[in-house]
Amino acid sequence: MDRRADGALGRAREHFVDAGAVNTRGVVRPEIVDSWERSRRAGVDATQLALPYEADLDFDGSLANCARPVLDDLAERLSGMSVAVVLTDADGRVLERRVGEGELQRRLDAISLAPGFSYAEEFAGTNGVGTALEGAMPALVVGAEHFSERLQAFACAGAPVCGPDGTLAGILDVTCLRAEANDLMRFLAQQAATDIEDVMRERGGTGVRRLMAAFRSTCARSRGPVLALTEDLVMANRAARALSGADQDRVARRAAERGHAARPRQDRVLLTDGPARLVITPVPAGRPAGVVVEVVPSRSSLRLLGREDPPSPTLLSVPSPDRGPGHEPPAAPSSPIAISERPLPGLAGASRPWRTVAAALRGAAGSARSTVVVGEPGTGKAAAVRAVHGEIRPGARWITIDGSDPDAAVVLAGYAAEASTARAPGAPGGPRSATVVVRHTEALDHAGTGALTALLGEVPPSWWIVALVSAERAPEEGAVGRVLAGFARSVVVEPLRRRPDDVPLLVTALLARLAPSRRARCTPETTALLAGARWPGNVTQLADVLRRALAARPAGDVEPADLPVELVVHGTRRRLTPLETAERDLIVSALLEAGGNRSAAAAALGMGRATLYRRLRAFGITDVGR
Repeated sequence: MDRRADGALGRAREHFVDAGAVNTRGVVRPEIVDSWERSRRAGVDATQLALPYEADLDFDGSLANCARPVLDDLAERLSGMSVAVVLTDADGRVLERRVGEGELQRRLDAISLAPGFSYAEEFAGTNGVGTALEGAMPALVVGAEHFSERLQAFACAGAPVCGPDGTLAGILDVTCLRAEANDLMRFLAQQAATDIEDVMRERGGTGVRRLMAAFRSTCARSRGPVLALTEDLVMANRAARALSGADQDRVARRAAERGHAARPRQDRVLLTDGPARLVITPVPAGRPAGVVVEVVPSRSSLRLLGREDPPSPTLLSVPSPDRGPGHEPPAAPSSPIAISERPLPGLAGASRPWRTVAAALRGAAGSARSTVVVGEPGTGKAAAVRAVHGEIRPGARWITIDGSDPDAAVVLAGYAAEASTARAPGAPGGPRSATVVVRHTEALDHAGTGALTALLGEVPPSWWIVALVSAERAPEEGAVGRVLAGFARSVVVEPLRRRPDDVPLLVTALLARLAPSRRARCTPETTALLAGARWPGNVTQLADVLRRALAARPAGDVEPADLPVELVVHGTRRRLTPLETAERDLIVSALLEAGGNRSAAAAALGMGRATLYRRLRAFGITDVGR
């Protein structure tokens, strides 16, 4: 900032202090004017500096411990320069200061920029720490931009430090004398803040591993339901998975409400099968990454009427007493796995949703009824149809057509003509049975949907027409929606996050396929992490993650540290809103489809590359699909 501009800024500040308004447009940055106004409303004295001091701050807390190696490294790089590095907590109170001996140290002591003092804007006025806190964004304040006269000899750049859950943890500030200010200050502050966040996320992963260790220990001594919960991660033993979905939600909600304390505690909850006692243990103690919940059933006969209904006082019921002979209650129906619901041959998966898909596809294949199969990208739709084809229709031709292929309409028209000829009176022999699978049906153009409609109209009884739709829901409007409405059946393949029981089986199968020459396995901790992830890219993303983990661990069992950082970190990030979750899942799916090519993914999503990069940083997504 040159002397003329500095002088104009000083005069503008003096006028603001006297009159409460800025009289020169363009001289003062809008964010500085906003900060001056906040400082004035807070009653900050523009000529004096009276800062509160607290001696009992958490100087050895998680933030300070994670920041120290970063501060030490930055201080070493800045040695010999008149620059100070300061760390504050989320209230602007100084926790750490790195500054060499000399003039700068004495001047900082004179303005109380030292551990224990608060530089929140309400006390110190406009400054790099307080203004960055108020705006939750980086702030650079130079010379006369400070509201307090006592600070005008300095320049400071503050950058927010966010914890693993996404909340503001503190501010990293770089301060020097006004005459030595430059743009590097802003970069150094933001880079150091990012480095501290990385350390916090890495150490947060340690908390998750301790949670999993506590979960395994509890499971070893308890035969009842046990769950481990963080904001975004849920682990459950076999007994917990046997609980109804509504009961699992009740336990999770009660644990979330009661699990903030630093010490173990107990609570009671009414489940479908009666009252239960919850033993809620925070892990690690003191600063929990999550909680382990042990469900201890009661012997009470109190019951909930509706198995999937939320708890309500009007839904309580006590079983009727025994009415003697002739009034025996009906026997509970047995639930053996039907033949049609057995796992698909050659594919890993045994969860109830996957077996339901198997049963529906077997029924459709056996009757050769046209079928729409809907599911997010990477859920295994094509693999499931192929497995059923091989099992139920082994002698039939296997035909696949890609709806995104420009020639899809021509190919479909050819098969429609073949079907029409085979059905014509006097045609020699009967038409050979076939399974015709149209992948990416949602991508068909107008000509393609017309050809598929023609095929459905001419299809011989021995042809099974299958349309695969890579989306959570099939289109209901437009030409694609109209042609899909003409199919006889539809099957929905649930995303992997809704069938976590399939993850360990898939992991075993994928490891055998990806590393056939070695006996690769995942440790129990790794498997638990994989089972608890959201998997927006589904099985495709799981295979990609395991491929990269095997590269990181060329021999031995795959450990949590071998997993890509975004998988481990996401388990400890803040809970996303439904819209943010949908956006994140869409971005990951696009990256997987594009093989990690961010330009192609941005084009597919209809957004600019700069926008995509900002969203990737916001969601903590790195290296997906590469």
